[in-house]
Amino acid sequence: MAMAETRTPRALWEEEGLVRVAGFLPPDRFGALEAEAAQQVGQTEPYERTETSGHRDGSFASPAHCGMAAGGHALYGLLSDKEVLLVLREMTGMKRLTPFGCVYVTYSKGDFQGLHTDDVKSTLTIGIALTDNLAPMGWAPSLRAVYPEVLGKVVAEHGMFPDGEGFELLKHPYGPGLLQGWAGYDIPHWRSPHTDSRPAILATLSYLDL
Repeated sequence: MAMAETRTPRALWEEEGLVRVAGFLPPDRFGALEAEAAQQVGQTEPYERTETSGHRDGSFASPAHCGMAAGGHALYGLLSDKEVLLVLREMTGMKRLTPFGCVYVTYSKGDFQGLHTDDVKSTLTIGIALTDNLAPMGWAPSLRAVYPEVLGKVVAEHGMFPDGEGFELLKHPYGPGLLQGWAGYDIPHWRSPHTDSRPAILATLSYLDL
């Protein structure tokens, strides 16, 4: 039996770069996101990276292939929810945390994102699984806030989808209930190639610490 989480939300953020927020994803809101995502899939634009590189803002990227579509009314409504923002600020201790953007990410069979960190505008990234076939995300909290040069060596040694000691999996809650987020800019993460014939959809919300 899994042990109950006994750390405070602030400790969870500081120690692991995670936030888990209850109470803001009831069934009607989750259903609205599902319906909106289904409509937005038809407007998905391909997102592709072919190189491994560090960027001037301190982020790191390796090859990726998936689809992205802009958030609509339902997703922007969640992003701009002032009560959610107040809770996130309290949990992270970032009093100037500010909503920045939101997208729907679609993974068709074979799509992937190699090890990367989000750009500097994503101090906190919240991910919402909108299909039941989204596999866990790989991530490495032990490599939090390291320089891109270090991550380049990780990819050279372990590949874009590393596993083994020091590399973990983060499951995305599916269905109404929890909102889960992570330190997108600081913690390297990746998504192995999608194996299901059905596309998987992840909604993301980005927050910037001003």
